[in-house]
Amino acid sequence: MSIPRFMWLLLGLAAASAVDAGGFDTPEDAVRSLEQAYIQKDADAVIAALDFLEGGRQMLQETNPLLANDPETIQQTAEVLELSFRNDLRTKGFPDFARLTCSFVAKTQIAPGLIKLAEQCVFPGGGKSVHEQIVMKRNLGWRVVAVAPVF
Repeated sequence: MSIPRFMWLLLGLAAASAVDAGGFDTPEDAVRSLEQAYIQKDADAVIAALDFLEGGRQMLQETNPLLANDPETIQQTAEVLELSFRNDLRTKGFPDFARLTCSFVAKTQIAPGLIKLAEQCVFPGGGKSVHEQIVMKRNLGWRVVAVAPVF
């Protein structure tokens, strides 16, 4: 069953209102807002911190480059990506950032308005991991580019 486009608009507006508007001024702010939403277990805030359109475009670029510039296909892919993300949050839960100490260790500009951040997180036992996040600047500020969730 397909969700009407006006419902996507309503879902987007609800999610945007769930997040502090000042939390997306920099690429780093976008990642921190996402992590805070995970800590608070706030699915709407998580969704508001993510850019599903760019995630959909990048996914298409990898799987079918000919469709990566088609706005309708990108929109449909973004909708499926968001539904999948919401389903994974419901079924698998939220990743646990509450006990991690994270800091940014690298920043690379990929294109205007598109940045790759490397973030190192230290676990309570001293273990470390480095994750890369792509962030994109939109009209409402920076957002983390959504990828298929893996927890």
